[in-house]
Amino acid sequence: MAKKAKKGEGKAHKTAKPAQPRPDGPNPKPARQAPDIDALRKPVLAARAKLEAISDEAKAQVKKAVDTMTQAGREYHQALAPYREACRKAGVECEFEGGRTANVSPKVSFIVEKTDKGIRVAVKGKPGSEELIPLAVLKTSIGKAAQAFTEKHIGPRSRVGNKAGTLANRLRAVMAGKK
Repeated sequence: MAKKAKKGEGKAHKTAKPAQPRPDGPNPKPARQAPDIDALRKPVLAARAKLEAISDEAKAQVKKAVDTMTQAGREYHQALAPYREACRKAGVECEFEGGRTANVSPKVSFIVEKTDKGIRVAVKGKPGSEELIPLAVLKTSIGKAAQAFTEKHIGPRSRVGNKAGTLANRLRAVMAGKK
């Protein structure tokens, strides 16, 4: 049996040239000049100073605009107050709105009482709104039960707000035995 030749052993390639030493060292790198850091830094500093100046100017303009709007709002409310008072005394509806009064829905209170078969719920001050919500319905979804009750007896959420959330919180408290 013949032995297999190991890599690197055997005949040399005829085309291979012997490595010749280089006069400037084993592996010379092309000489590169380092960039002039100071020359590159000057435009960066100038651009940063310009950015900060523009930013400060923009902030000053925003502050001035906000102050102007605040002053105009104060003047509007000072002029509106006597007019609204005069409209109220004359029994005429004021066509100007001020504050948040247009968004406020009337206050609603719920009477919530736990019974053997469920929870009895009624809208305070509204006769005929008393209803017994079974425990099985409440265990499925308190929020859906509260929403159904408020839509039936008070009105849609888009008009009356989140009265169902208030009722749902009361129902949870009664079911947990806190109230």
